[in-house]
Amino acid sequence: MKHTSDSLEKRLRMKSTERLKLDRLPRWVHVVGLGGTLLVFVLLLVIYARFHDVPVWADWVPAREFTHPKYSERIYPDSVFRTRMNTWSNLVYICFGFYAIALAVHDWRRKLPLERGYPMVAPAQTFLFGLAGLYLGFGSGFFHASLTRHGQQCDVGAMYATLFCLASFALGSWWPQTRASRGWPTWPLWAGLVLAGSVCFTYHKWDYSFSDISRYMFGVLFVFAGVSLARPGKHLQIRWFFAALLALGLGAMIRALDITDKFTGPDSLFQGHALWHVLTCLMYVFMFFYFRSEERK
Repeated sequence: MKHTSDSLEKRLRMKSTERLKLDRLPRWVHVVGLGGTLLVFVLLLVIYARFHDVPVWADWVPAREFTHPKYSERIYPDSVFRTRMNTWSNLVYICFGFYAIALAVHDWRRKLPLERGYPMVAPAQTFLFGLAGLYLGFGSGFFHASLTRHGQQCDVGAMYATLFCLASFALGSWWPQTRASRGWPTWPLWAGLVLAGSVCFTYHKWDYSFSDISRYMFGVLFVFAGVSLARPGKHLQIRWFFAALLALGLGAMIRALDITDKFTGPDSLFQGHALWHVLTCLMYVFMFFYFRSEERK
């Protein structure tokens, strides 16, 4: 019994990269993460250079943010990027998405047991989280570049997708396998619900309040964190959960200042909503680390 306890304590004290299953990452993971982001960046540079002063969105239905600006950044009506820093800053979501997809493939190849955490036995969940990150990067970028109604629909739909992915990690960790004799994995159920919910709420974006739905998703995460702290034999590094909340809170403060024109000027490189993108991406990263830190007795 003492040997088992000592072994558990040793595993829980393991270095951070090993606890997060990010130790000894092969080079191709970084090639996918950074290389994919660089390709998107170059593609956007070409688009921006070609359509810098072309009113490509003139015939699209504008969003309210175009006719009644909500953020302080200057709007260029006759450009492919109607707002610039708020568009470019979405590359952080793209980078996260490519890295998550690469890590999902890496986890699938390693085939670690459930004792190393739920994400290790359900790499499809991580893969979906990566796709949601890409969706958010392109969807939010589309919105801030175009300030159109369709762009706003993609932007908010992608936010639903990322939150559904976080909630699915929590639910999957609670119920990783069925009670059937063969112990079938439950990740296909959670993955299917994420896909169905993402499509549904993207299509019906105008019928629901994102703030109302997001409260339910964050409620799942808070309950999961509280129960996990008290549950014997299951250990997660709660500091990543608090770091995610701190990043989200700081981002919300800066976003609020930006909306009231109290953060920076309209031509500043440091736009409040662009920093909101960076900080919310950090929130997703920290929550991802929180779930990857799981170790079971």
